[in-house]
Amino acid sequence: MPAVPAFMLKKLYLKGSLKNLVDGFEFQIKNTLAPGTITALLPIEVDGKAYPIADTVVSRGEEKMAASAISKEKPTSFGINTTVTMTVKGATLAPGSHTVVIGVVTREAGELKWDITDTVA
Repeated sequence: MPAVPAFMLKKLYLKGSLKNLVDGFEFQIKNTLAPGTITALLPIEVDGKAYPIADTVVSRGEEKMAASAISKEKPTSFGINTTVTMTVKGATLAPGSHTVVIGVVTREAGELKWDITDTVA
């Protein structure tokens, strides 16, 4: 499977989208590279702490799905110029800078994992 360089994957993240919610936090990614088929999400990590997939919801427009529902049997498409909001429930982040590790498994390129740094106001 073709490798996708981390510097390209980092461009998927929408800088400034990391924010706290009442019961969690969220951020956005936008596919500017190529259409893909996601067959699994890996646990979101923030500052070295992994959050369970069961606590993550993926939103694309009005469509919402549990991250744990995405699988080889029930993949989800990630079309070009599609924006996805990743919401992690159950924990908020302290104000300041955070390192977030994002990971997915795609049919086209296998496991892709990258980190970004953003600030929660």
